[in-house]
Amino acid sequence: MTYLHCLAPGTSVFLNVLLEANPHTINMSQDVGAMPPPAGVIPDFDGSTALQSSIVIVYSCTFAFATITMCLRLYSAGFILRKLDWDIPLIVLAWGVSLGFFIGVVLAIPSGFGKHLWDVRATSLPGYFNLLLVLGLTYVWPPTLTKLAILVLYHRLIPNKGFHLGIYAIAAGLVIYTLVFTILLAWPCHPLKAGTTTCVVNLTISQGVLNIVSDAIVIVLPIPLIHRLNMPLRQRITAGILLALGSAVVIVSCIRFSYVQKMQDNPDITWTQASASQWSCIEMNTGIICNCLAHMKPFIRRHLPFLTKFVSRASSAQKSYPNQPSNSHSYNWRGDKVNHGYQLHSIGRSQQPPATETDNIVITNEYQVQFTESKNNGDASSTEDILRASH
Repeated sequence: MTYLHCLAPGTSVFLNVLLEANPHTINMSQDVGAMPPPAGVIPDFDGSTALQSSIVIVYSCTFAFATITMCLRLYSAGFILRKLDWDIPLIVLAWGVSLGFFIGVVLAIPSGFGKHLWDVRATSLPGYFNLLLVLGLTYVWPPTLTKLAILVLYHRLIPNKGFHLGIYAIAAGLVIYTLVFTILLAWPCHPLKAGTTTCVVNLTISQGVLNIVSDAIVIVLPIPLIHRLNMPLRQRITAGILLALGSAVVIVSCIRFSYVQKMQDNPDITWTQASASQWSCIEMNTGIICNCLAHMKPFIRRHLPFLTKFVSRASSAQKSYPNQPSNSHSYNWRGDKVNHGYQLHSIGRSQQPPATETDNIVITNEYQVQFTESKNNGDASSTEDILRASH
């Protein structure tokens, strides 16, 4: 969506002149920039910019990490759990659309994407504008798909009817507004149509606001339920990490939106749109990464068990039993569906003196260990079921 903002409202005449220019006139002006340069600036039509390199590096790094986490997610589902959930096709589709976005960016760079408009030949702009719709549509869908995948995870882990109704409402809202933006971009607000500048600007701002709001809603949605539970330390750590990652997506969306606002009054579209694209890349790929990390528990248990033990030791260090007598011990093991109680006491001879030896007669104390096992459906068990990363 960011890339469909063709020109600021006050400069739409410039866009119309470029689109309606005589091709023969343009061909005779190969070294004429699409925009007059500032005073003292010499246009550079053939060089590359640091911004173009930065876009490629930022996207490559974030997309590589997203690809690794997605592959680990698929490995965990297919080979460890042997079960594919509905969030997997959503994440794979988001990954594929994100890749399509980057391909569009690479194709747009030779046409001036990432350069100042005065460094772009007028003859290059038609190729740039032809890619704007592709870039816009491939940006709109990945954030929506990753949020839908998170909602699928919530639905599976939290068996609460009221909570499920909220999930359905949020999912419907996400799909509806994304479809509306897609239709508007493809037809009435098509960037190559004359007089659509204001429509595209309003659509861009609306989409940015809804992205931020929907991100925040998806993150906040499970917090009240988590807050009511008596969670062990390591589960609190896991939940905190996931919420922090989700908050990072919101922060990236806010930063990107600040670039969208700046583009309203700046005719240097090839530069401002590319500046925002870096944050668009981070936003899309971070959403994929966060979603896949939420399912890493089976992989960690199988291949990185030391991480689980490390957190377990940290959790045990926080526990204390001030009311427990010295000869009675009770343990509640995470992951068990039962509580195990161990009680140590003597058998009818608690008043006997310590063992002594007199005339070859040895007096001893006898003890009995009783083991009790009881089902536990309390907060600890439900917390384990709710916060298990994959099942």
